[in-house]
Amino acid sequence: MNHEVHSLMLANERDVVSARQRARSIAEALRFDHHDQIRIATAVSEIARNAFRYARGGTVIFSVDPDDRLFRISVTDKGGGIPHMDKVLGGSYRSSTGMGMGILGTKRLMDEFSIESTRTGTSIHFGKKLPGLFEPPDPASMQRLSDQLARQPPTSPIDALQIQNRELRKTLNDLR
Repeated sequence: MNHEVHSLMLANERDVVSARQRARSIAEALRFDHHDQIRIATAVSEIARNAFRYARGGTVIFSVDPDDRLFRISVTDKGGGIPHMDKVLGGSYRSSTGMGMGILGTKRLMDEFSIESTRTGTSIHFGKKLPGLFEPPDPASMQRLSDQLARQPPTSPIDALQIQNRELRKTLNDLR
């Protein structure tokens, strides 16, 4: 059973940045390691950006499923759908804007992935297994996390880029 932790509307670029920030914060609170936090934030950022760019908006919902031990994210929009879905998922579709690469990348980064796209909108659901022996938070803890996220001020795109650059440098240093 999914317990919603946070949701937000994608109405502008700042909301895409906020979605990434919220994904990272929730992943950290759920005790994902640094690399998984980056994977999750990147996946959310890619799919949220697609929803905003191609469908002019959408909704992001973050939830935890303690029974399946998954952190789940759903991004839905009311755009015109994704043409050439088989080619996008097969990795052979390329557009002038790079459409499809974020979807395929997200599928590769996550443990769970599904997509449904029609002429009336697209729904993408993806998730990452909760870390090792970590016990999923109880409903009261999830409510505190939800309240904390709701109070967080949005990050400016410049601040988000600086954070992302620090994360990339740390990841590169870890890989070395």
